[in-house]
Amino acid sequence: MNFKLLNRNQSNQFISLFLLLFIFLLSCDIPEDEFENPLDLETNAAKGIFPPALVFSSDSLNINSGEKFNIDIYALEIDSVSGAQIEIEYFSSSIVIDSLSNGDFFQGDNDPIFIIEDGENKLIIYVTYLGSAGQTVSGTGIIASISFRSLIPGLTQLKVSTNSILLDKNANPIEIKGYGKVKISAK
Repeated sequence: MNFKLLNRNQSNQFISLFLLLFIFLLSCDIPEDEFENPLDLETNAAKGIFPPALVFSSDSLNINSGEKFNIDIYALEIDSVSGAQIEIEYFSSSIVIDSLSNGDFFQGDNDPIFIIEDGENKLIIYVTYLGSAGQTVSGTGIIASISFRSLIPGLTQLKVSTNSILLDKNANPIEIKGYGKVKISAK
């Protein structure tokens, strides 16, 4: 083996290159992407939300004042439901409901009946579904998609009220263990 000794100039260049590379690596940030999945059970558990639950498609939104934005409300791991009364609380001085459409959760061989009641600071969605032979729905899916419009700049929130009710085919309540909320920041 032949080892070649570095002269003083080469040694200084090597050390400089090594230090430059070391500083470069220290200055790099390792990205930690946070993906927002409203149906992620681990993320929801960290927030104290356990199934069966009613959650939103987002935990937070940054929007411009006057802008329209959409929020989906999800049923999360709900078993044998045939009816719901979902109360969503919001500040009607900050945001208003523009439109609402049925989601895919209450779909089957019969169409669900949706009734919407938009009161001051509260939206109530009544859903009744009974498939053929008393069939109910189970699982996870979008109950409704709601389009809002921001009125003023500032912070506000939407939240599923603890007054919300899920019913089985015999009109017995199904326990809801988690209630979602969305923080909205309008510029």
